[in-house]
Amino acid sequence: MPTRATLVFAVAMCSFARAEVVTLAESGQAIATIVVQKDADTLVRAAADDVRHYVQAICGVELPLKDTGERVSGTGIYVGQCDTAEESDLPAADTNPETYVIRVRDGNLFLKGRHAPATAFAVVSFIEDNLGVRWYAPGKLWEFVPQGTPGALRVDVTSRVVTPDWSPRMWSGHEWTEDWKAWCLRNKAVCIAPVPFRNMQNHLHTVFAPEKYGESHPEYYPLIDGKRWIPPSDEHAWRPCESNPDVVRLTVEAAREYLDAHPEHNSFSLAMDDIYRLCGCDNCRAMDASPDDYVRKRFSDRHYKFVNAVAREIAKTHPDKYIGTLCYHIARELPSTVDTLEPNVFISMTQCCAEWWRPGRKEKDMELTRQWRERCKHMSRYDYMGLGFLTPRVFPHAMAEGMKFDHALGFEGVYNECYVILPNAAPMMWMVAKLQWNTELDADGLLDEFYAHMFGSASATMKEYYTLLEQSWMTPRAGRAGWGHRNLSTQAHAMSVEDIERAEGLLVKARESAADADVLRRIDIVAAGLQYGASITRMYALRDELDRVSLSTREEAEAVLRKVGELERLGTEREAFCASVMQRDDILGDSLRGLRARKYFVEDQTKNADLLPALLTALTVLKAQAPDEAAGMAQQFADAHAGPLGELAHTWAEVSRGDLPNLLRNPDFETKASGAATPEWSTWDNEKRDTHMTSVRNQGRDGSTGAAISNADSACYLQKVPVEAGQRYLCVAWARRTQAEDASSIRLVVRWQTPDGAWYPKPELEPSVSLRPSGANWQPMALVASVPEGAATLVFQLSVSAQGDKARALFDDAAVHLIPAK
Repeated sequence: MPTRATLVFAVAMCSFARAEVVTLAESGQAIATIVVQKDADTLVRAAADDVRHYVQAICGVELPLKDTGERVSGTGIYVGQCDTAEESDLPAADTNPETYVIRVRDGNLFLKGRHAPATAFAVVSFIEDNLGVRWYAPGKLWEFVPQGTPGALRVDVTSRVVTPDWSPRMWSGHEWTEDWKAWCLRNKAVCIAPVPFRNMQNHLHTVFAPEKYGESHPEYYPLIDGKRWIPPSDEHAWRPCESNPDVVRLTVEAAREYLDAHPEHNSFSLAMDDIYRLCGCDNCRAMDASPDDYVRKRFSDRHYKFVNAVAREIAKTHPDKYIGTLCYHIARELPSTVDTLEPNVFISMTQCCAEWWRPGRKEKDMELTRQWRERCKHMSRYDYMGLGFLTPRVFPHAMAEGMKFDHALGFEGVYNECYVILPNAAPMMWMVAKLQWNTELDADGLLDEFYAHMFGSASATMKEYYTLLEQSWMTPRAGRAGWGHRNLSTQAHAMSVEDIERAEGLLVKARESAADADVLRRIDIVAAGLQYGASITRMYALRDELDRVSLSTREEAEAVLRKVGELERLGTEREAFCASVMQRDDILGDSLRGLRARKYFVEDQTKNADLLPALLTALTVLKAQAPDEAAGMAQQFADAHAGPLGELAHTWAEVSRGDLPNLLRNPDFETKASGAATPEWSTWDNEKRDTHMTSVRNQGRDGSTGAAISNADSACYLQKVPVEAGQRYLCVAWARRTQAEDASSIRLVVRWQTPDGAWYPKPELEPSVSLRPSGANWQPMALVASVPEGAATLVFQLSVSAQGDKARALFDDAAVHLIPAK
């Protein structure tokens, strides 16, 4: 029976009262009637339907439901403002609008808030706290409905008034399907009016839209490189000239107009979010703390001076409203010249608890939070849970610690960027939803409950599994960076191959101990979620081995061929698996479809194009060490592997036998010319620096002549080759950095031109490959280029960008080979 044992959430939040027994069903008959007010809000009606559904699921009795709002004989479950309502059944008028009341009076049950969302919260809380139902993840498979006594149901209900610890609670990237939306509502992880939405995103670009003032008042826009920059209408990543008094005045006017038009909002946002164009005029730079702040992109001082100036004016006309901002990015650090923020300012402070695996990061974040709390009266938290990670990103204890720390400092609201692969993160996500309502709850108790109810006899093993995921996530290891969004290398190194193997073993063990079909289905979904990311970790581990391998002997070259072949196999298997997963009708498929629809991860980052150089290097070493066997070994590799790797091996075999000509002229830069010119090659640079592009003798591969680029902001050698649509070409060049620590971008790029000499209109069809950042040795860059319809010229480019002052890139032995049609 779901009685006292299931009351785990409400105790710490309720006003204390004696529990009373409410009988819902007895002897197979309905004792209680559910009553909703006439013309009830859809949220309230849906919640009332849930009461009926779950009572029947627990005891088999269907309660009648009346939608007239009128008093009924016998026990009534009155939802919302029915005819029986008394003022004492409602929370106080001045309480948080999310506050709800659950009250037992005269043997009847009253579930109410002053607004529809709060009433819905009262109902789902009754279902959860008193009936014992749980919604651990979206969908029926992830519900827990306790089995009661057939035909009878009594519940102990303590009258209580409940207010959430965090308000509002906003989640993004976690409502992609109707099941997911229902999960958010039932776990109260939503922000619905009249709960005030706290605006904290960039809004100034709408106030100073270029069509308003671009021609008449260019002085309102940022001064960049000595000129007023008027943004295009779709560009949001900029700030106006914040030192201009008219900009402050117009911002105040816009804020007042907005707040009058949107009484459901309690704030107007001046957020400094992902901004990279700010004003460089003398007056704006005088708002900074030091002369080099503009160059170093430290803008806290100017930002919070501007925020305070607008807030002071808003307080005069809208004393109950706020100016909101993100404490983020280039305005996250404490300002040096702003001691406090105005009392009507609230900041939503960004923090990524997921990065607390980095030594010292937690302590640094907490200290900055303490210091901000001394300067700001109203604070909310903005955190990132998923970031589209394909590998498991699991850190529930860091999340719980951060929430409890913030709550102790008086934080008010919270915004979660979710974007998770839910099978990996479901226990953490459910825990967070519970802690946002009552932060005093025990995180481990919540997690243990999830495992027990969702995995039954396999719960101990699944707890061990998720604990392993968390421990692996919290372990620093080479190859990880802090952010990781769309950075597949960082995601891949967030877990080790050894941990993956341990996790897979635990899932096998969990399957063996699972006692029912639903538990097995859940374990299989979790296993598929792990597999989706595990292949990435395994592939990058092999790639790391390839980066470290010495390539000078036949044995080493053959080992590289085997590793490249294994990577190709893993990539092919992963591609097929990913296609099948996208079709799954479960929380894994829903997660991936949602992430893809929002462009939250780059799906083609696991392609094997960057294996072409490793394969080419191994084949080159084989030719040097076993010249009579190399072509045959290359052909064996080609026969065993499809796609670009097989094409490269087959083409290389033909090239090594002299069967395929090189279509470039002077490909090895050996043709002599006067001065430092490189005959047959054109050059280009963007003229932002004094770029040097020269022929260099005795500095090419094996002491030959090569070509060099230095001091380049963006520059390239290029040569054109006539082509026809549908043809395929193997393009190769060797390159090296003269400094191992050089971080410039060195690339082989293929571009296309149309028959009239214009650049091809679809740049996404123009392939490129970058030199890997692994020392100063000669390395090959290779790609296979397919000529698109409408292209007539292949433009072969050896490109360098963002070079340091002393950096130099060398090139040699370029080639373009037509791949014979099969």
